[in-house]
Amino acid sequence: MSVEFFDQLLVELSDQSHPCTVDLRPCGLTYFEFYAAACSLHNNVDSWTSMKPFIDRAYQEMTRLPPPETLCWRRLYTDACLLCAISQVSDLAQDDAAATEAVAILDRAIIIAGAPGRLDSIHQLIKDIQENYLTLKQLITSSGHKQPLTQTYHSSAFPLCVPCIDPPPNVLGRQWSQKPFVLQRYGYVQGWKALSSWASIDYLRSVAGPGRLVPVEVGKDYRTEEWTQRLMSWDCFLQSLDFPEHPAQTQNEVLYLAQHNLFMQFPALEGDIGIPEYVYACPDPPSCYPAYKPPGNTDGLIINAWLGPRGTISPAHTDPFFNCYVQVVGRKTVWLAPPDVSNLMYPFDTSTSDTADKSRNPAANVTEPSMCNTSRVDVFPDSAEAEQASRDAFPDFWEEVPQKAMCVTLAPGDVLFFPPGWWHAMRSEETSFSISMWF
Repeated sequence: MSVEFFDQLLVELSDQSHPCTVDLRPCGLTYFEFYAAACSLHNNVDSWTSMKPFIDRAYQEMTRLPPPETLCWRRLYTDACLLCAISQVSDLAQDDAAATEAVAILDRAIIIAGAPGRLDSIHQLIKDIQENYLTLKQLITSSGHKQPLTQTYHSSAFPLCVPCIDPPPNVLGRQWSQKPFVLQRYGYVQGWKALSSWASIDYLRSVAGPGRLVPVEVGKDYRTEEWTQRLMSWDCFLQSLDFPEHPAQTQNEVLYLAQHNLFMQFPALEGDIGIPEYVYACPDPPSCYPAYKPPGNTDGLIINAWLGPRGTISPAHTDPFFNCYVQVVGRKTVWLAPPDVSNLMYPFDTSTSDTADKSRNPAANVTEPSMCNTSRVDVFPDSAEAEQASRDAFPDFWEEVPQKAMCVTLAPGDVLFFPPGWWHAMRSEETSFSISMWF
């Protein structure tokens, strides 16, 4: 496929009326420079040296401009990655390192740019490279003894539980769309292949194939200065987690694949789940969050994966959408509080010097300062001493919020529904794989 696809790309880039070229034209002079550089790849010019300036320029513009204005640059990033990867594999002589790098470049096009208009082609190219040049190597099982688990501290401050509904409501009408509820071992979800398959590291590796990259958060809590993000090998990330057939390798860092559209990268996983009919209910804005609007994409639905080790925490924050949250593997504790406690949540203030310059950090929320949506309060303190320190620092929260907050520990097959604007925090009690569906 690679040589033919390379020639096809050049033909498209030369056609001023082709939809792909029309999307690129707003890049201005950069488009013409890119086309000239692409043509030069036929002359054995080093593909990375030739394409990297366009990849870098596109990334710079994507991070600078508001999302509606980035399409041409996302197209440029994607096509530059495609040409670079195709050129690399065209010259291969069973070179594992070069093939792995080509797959990594294509994964970056998906993760960073979204691969507009090219996703199917990239999936096919990755599959071709994997089948022709790469093999899925067997994992080396750690010979070390498994470390004993330390006991997790559970605060007694939040006695209320999220209501469990049985039988499930037939329709997500206004009666059910105002407050959180749980469907335990929901019958629709019980039929998902994911409930058994996603607990296997061998299955997750085989679905992706060799050489894949994923974006991970590094650090236990994104509010801390040490928190960062990184692209890393899917294999290495999976080996950092505990699986029944493969204990976790010792890690000095907490790694968390959070809020990532994993199905865009590994579409075979999408066949392992279904979409509960509740997400198509088109609920009215709840009375506590009248500003609600559904996601603006074509489907009105955003699906993300959350995969991480025991102890991984998402601090208390709010989201602007309804959430249908499905626990697939492991157990996860969820803390929830209604929107009317917002003035007691001590949210981060982006005008303060300690967060205003941290645009990489979700807690900074610099893109929409009027909606500072992350709390400074640790609703999952890790010790009695930490809880007392939090009580001293945030007295209004501990005085008023516990009477309105509620908790639930989700098990595989459980579904949690909650409306937009509700404060929520998550803690993984063991290796946990969850799916959120924003609608």
